[in-house]
Amino acid sequence: MKYKQKDVCRLLNIKRETLRHYEKEGIIVPEIDPQNQYRYYDDYQVYLISECKRYQANEFSLSEIKEMLTKDSLHDYLQRMEKKQEDFEKKMDFYQKLSAFNEDYLMHLRMIPNMLNKPFQGYKEEILFVAEKENNQLILTQENISANTMFREELSFSFMMAYYPDYHKTDYQWGFGQRIKMGNSANGGIVLPASAAVMAIIDIGSEWIYSNSNADLLLSYAKENHLQPTGIFYMQQLVRTNEEDGAHRYMEAILPIIEAENSF
Repeated sequence: MKYKQKDVCRLLNIKRETLRHYEKEGIIVPEIDPQNQYRYYDDYQVYLISECKRYQANEFSLSEIKEMLTKDSLHDYLQRMEKKQEDFEKKMDFYQKLSAFNEDYLMHLRMIPNMLNKPFQGYKEEILFVAEKENNQLILTQENISANTMFREELSFSFMMAYYPDYHKTDYQWGFGQRIKMGNSANGGIVLPASAAVMAIIDIGSEWIYSNSNADLLLSYAKENHLQPTGIFYMQQLVRTNEEDGAHRYMEAILPIIEAENSF
C-alpha cells in the first residue's frame, strides 16, 4: 500500500521537513510522481521511519542510524548499544550531581528576601577558585588559561566569585568557584579551605564593580561577637535580577573566621 506524505506525517506525528531530511540522508527513498512531484511511501518506508524515530529517541544521530540500518552486524549493533549505555550512565551521574547542586542553590535563592543584609555564622565547604581577571585585567598566563579551559567543562556546577586574599586591601581576583567535592581537579586554581565563617547575602547593585567594603557588614558582626577573621574575604554570586527599580546582583559574602576572645 502507498501513503501520501501528509498521511505519514499524521500517523507518525512528524513534520514534512523531517521526512525530507530522512530522504536527503538516503535513509528512505519515496516514490515520486513525475507529473505532480507528490511523494508516496510504502509500508517498508513507514517501517524505516518508525525505526529512525526510535533510534533518535535513544540519541543516535542520523548518520549513525543510516549505518545501523544499512551496514551494522549484530556485533556492531551490540557495541553501539553498549557504548550508548555507558553514555546514559555518565549522564545519569551528571544529572544526579546537578540535581543536588541545584537543590542547594534553590535553598540559597529562597533565603534572599528574608536574609538580605543579615549576617550569620555558618560553615563553608572547601572551594576551588579559578581566576579569570585580577583587578579588572585578564590573567593570560598559560597556566591560568589551561586551568580555565578545564574548569569550564563543568560550569554547570560553578558560580561566579570575587576573591580578596586580604580584606584590608582592594586587590581582588574575579573568576569561577566550585565545591571540591564536585570532583573538579583543575590545576592552577586556588583552594579555599573549609572553615567556619561569617556570611551574609548582600545586594551590590547593577554595576560590575566589586569592593572590599562589602566585607564591612561581616567585619562588624565578627567584632560584636568576638570572632577573628582569617584575613581573606570572598563573594559568590547567587543571581542577577531585573526589578522595577533596576538591576540587582545578590551575592553571598563570606568571611572565614577563627573563634577567639579579644580578637580586635
